[in-house]
Amino acid sequence: MLQEHNVIIKNHRQVDIRFASCYPNLYRTAMSSLGFHILYDFLNSREDVWCERVIYPFATSFESSNHLKNFDLVSFSLQYEQDYFNVLEMLKKGNIPLRKSDRGDNDPLVIAGGPCATANPLPMSPFVDLFIVGEAEVILNEFINIYKELDNPRKEIDAFLDVEGIYIPDNYVKRAIVPDMDYACHPVFQVIPETDDKEFIPVFGSSILLGISRGCSRGCRFCMAGYLYRPRRETSLKKLFEIAEASRDVTKLNKVALIGAAVSDYSKIDELCYGLMERGFNLTTPSLRIESLSADTLSALQESGLKTITLAPESTCTIRKRMNKPIYDEQTFEVTKLALDRGMNVKLYFLLGTPHETKEDLLELSHLMTDIQKLSNRKNSVRFSVNPLIPKPHTPLQWEGFDLSLLKSKIKYLKSQLGKYPLKIDSPRTGLIQYVLSTCGSEIGDLIEKSMQNNLPLSEWKKFASPKDLESNLPWENIDVGLRDDFLKEEYLKMVSGKITPWCEESRCYNCGSCE
Repeated sequence: MLQEHNVIIKNHRQVDIRFASCYPNLYRTAMSSLGFHILYDFLNSREDVWCERVIYPFATSFESSNHLKNFDLVSFSLQYEQDYFNVLEMLKKGNIPLRKSDRGDNDPLVIAGGPCATANPLPMSPFVDLFIVGEAEVILNEFINIYKELDNPRKEIDAFLDVEGIYIPDNYVKRAIVPDMDYACHPVFQVIPETDDKEFIPVFGSSILLGISRGCSRGCRFCMAGYLYRPRRETSLKKLFEIAEASRDVTKLNKVALIGAAVSDYSKIDELCYGLMERGFNLTTPSLRIESLSADTLSALQESGLKTITLAPESTCTIRKRMNKPIYDEQTFEVTKLALDRGMNVKLYFLLGTPHETKEDLLELSHLMTDIQKLSNRKNSVRFSVNPLIPKPHTPLQWEGFDLSLLKSKIKYLKSQLGKYPLKIDSPRTGLIQYVLSTCGSEIGDLIEKSMQNNLPLSEWKKFASPKDLESNLPWENIDVGLRDDFLKEEYLKMVSGKITPWCEESRCYNCGSCE
C-alpha cells in the first residue's frame, strides 16, 4: 500500500490549465529526481495551473486518476534515452496519437524537457510538439502565459519561438538556465511516499532532496551534463540551511540527500555537512568526486549515518588523462581506504570502450581493480560497476562511433582477468541502442516506434553506429548550450593527443563560452 504526503489537490473547475507531469520511468526513480519535484512545486505555485503526476507504467495521474487525453499540456521528463520507448507507451495508454502529425485540435500539446531534450531532442521530434532546452523554471512561466493567450496552440505553435529555451524542430534555440541558485526553485513541500513496497521506496529512502549546486566545469570529456549546464552555480549556505529546516517542518524528516552534479566540489562542503549535522540531520549523497573528497567530509558523512559511498575512477591513469579526469591511482586508494577504515562500503564505477583504449590499458585496469579489492577484508565491502562508454552530444566525444564487436571482446578479456571478482557490467547491446538514441536525428523515429512493438534485430541499430566526420553537420547543431563553436573540437584534438585542460576554477578561463 502506498500513501503520499504533501500531494497537491486542486479544483479542476478553478484552474485554466491541467498540466500532466510525466516521468517515463519507475516510481522510485521519479520520486528520487529533484527536477521532478521542482516541476511539481513550481507549476502548482500558480493558481491557474494544476500540475498532476503520471509515472510509468501507470496510465492515469496520481492526483485525480485522469488519463493523459484529458489534460491540456502533457510534459515528459527525459532523463535517460532508454525511456523514449516508455514515452510512446504512456502516450498510447493515454489515448493520445503517438505522432504529432496525427494529433488534432482536441489533443493535448505534448512537450518534453530534461537533459536528453536539452542535448539532442531530434530523435523524439516526431512525437513531441516542442522541447524545453535548459532549466524549466526560467522558461515555463512565459511559455504558459503565451499558451493561455492562443486560441489554437497547436496551429499557432510558432508563437512560442520568442521564448528563450523553447525548441521547435528546424529552428535555432538558446539554452536557458537559472543564473543565481538562491533564486532557483527549491521545493519545501516535497511529496513523501510512505510504503513497505520496495518498488515505491525512493533511491535515497525517505529524504529531503536538497539542491546544493547545478552544473560542473571540471571538463570530463565524456560527461554530457558537464557541458550542458555550465557554469557551476552554488546555493548559499544560509539558503540551504533555511530550506532544510523549512522542509523538516512540513515533512517531519531528518534525513537530507545532497543533490548536485559534483557534490564534494561544493565550496563549503564541510561547513554544510557539519552545519546540517548540528541541526540534527542525517546525510546521504550520490557519487562523490575522488579529488575533492576530504577526510573531514567523509567523516561527516559517516557520522551522519551514510554507509556506502560511490566513486568513479573511470579507468587507468592514462585513459583518465585522455578523458580530462586527471585523478591519480594513489588518490583512489587513499579515499577508498579512508572509507573502508571507517566501516563504510565503497562502490566504484568504471568505463569501458574509451577512445584509443588498448589491451594493455585493460590489463592495467584489471590490476587496478584487483589492488582496490585487496584494500578490504570484509566481504562485498568493495563493489565494481563497469559501463560501456556512450559518446554524447555536446561533448568532445560527439564524433565517435560505437563498435559493438570490439566492446564485447573487451568485456570478455576484462572478465578473464578478474575471474574471481564479481562484476556488474552493463549490456553492450543496451549501450549500442543508447548510443543511437543519443546521437542520431529524427530519422530514427520509425525505429523508436517499431521498438515499442517488437525487439528489433541489432543490425537495425548498427546501421547508425558509425563515427561522424569532424567537419560534418550534427543533428543538434541548432541547439546552443552556451559553448563556443570550436571549443569542443579543440577538446577532441586534446583528447587524441592526451593533453589535459586543467579545471578552470583552479587554473584560468579557457573561454568555453558558458560564462558571460
